[in-house]
Amino acid sequence: MIALIRTEFTKAATRTRTLIIALLLVGLPTLIVVAINARGDRPDRGDRGEGLFRLAKQSGLLVPAAVLSVTSGFLLIVIAGTLAADSVASDSSWGNLRYLLMRPVSRGRLLVAKAFVAGALIWAATILVTIAALIAGIILFGVHGATVPGVAGIAGGFHLSSGALLLRVVIATAYVAFGFTALLAIGTLFSTLTDTAASAIGATVGVYIVSEILDSISQLGVARYAFPTHYLSAWETMFTQNTYSQDMVAGIVVQLVYAVVFGIAAVTYFQRKDIRS
Repeated sequence: MIALIRTEFTKAATRTRTLIIALLLVGLPTLIVVAINARGDRPDRGDRGEGLFRLAKQSGLLVPAAVLSVTSGFLLIVIAGTLAADSVASDSSWGNLRYLLMRPVSRGRLLVAKAFVAGALIWAATILVTIAALIAGIILFGVHGATVPGVAGIAGGFHLSSGALLLRVVIATAYVAFGFTALLAIGTLFSTLTDTAASAIGATVGVYIVSEILDSISQLGVARYAFPTHYLSAWETMFTQNTYSQDMVAGIVVQLVYAVVFGIAAVTYFQRKDIRS
């Protein structure tokens, strides 16, 4: 199993697509940090941005949180969906899936190996965004604690030390990466349903986009709590309200449920699928 994972990881990590994604995940956070710095240096502007971007200039340790808040809503979803949905469908589209299955490895183990590799790359992509933002933020803004001003009638201000900020950045990164577990399971299932990688990727990303749209409709009430994207931003309260939201626990549970349901469905279908390519 380890040898199978190593082979699949080497194949996926050395693809041109993966290298382009890595460059994007380094370049975009750097550009965002430069933009934050440039906007802060223009006193003629009456504002300094919103949410975490308004606070980011206080410390380079806050920059990763600001970058994660904007990239986790779309860019990382597209990248994670691509990595997950391309796992099996790409081999089908290239016509070499039959040859992979000729090895003395069961279909279930092969699918688990591919899903594990895709999940590892999704975690790597999220961590890479954080590290790139952290390095660029530290270079421009230094390492300091940060003071979050209070909001009248809602909450008082508070101060976060550099150690507390770094710890919360680590937790936020892990939570965001784990928040794509449902997408990984859904993408793996779609990847077994079609022989075209583009179709699997489009369906996977489409599910998350629809989930975000429906989640924004408050009239749906508690039904929104079951959507895979509902709790994606629950980690932000660590930086804006100085609290570890219980929604983070609920978000983890929701992701695990999707992983189990769609993971079992993917393995079951793939084991019975007639492989023609």
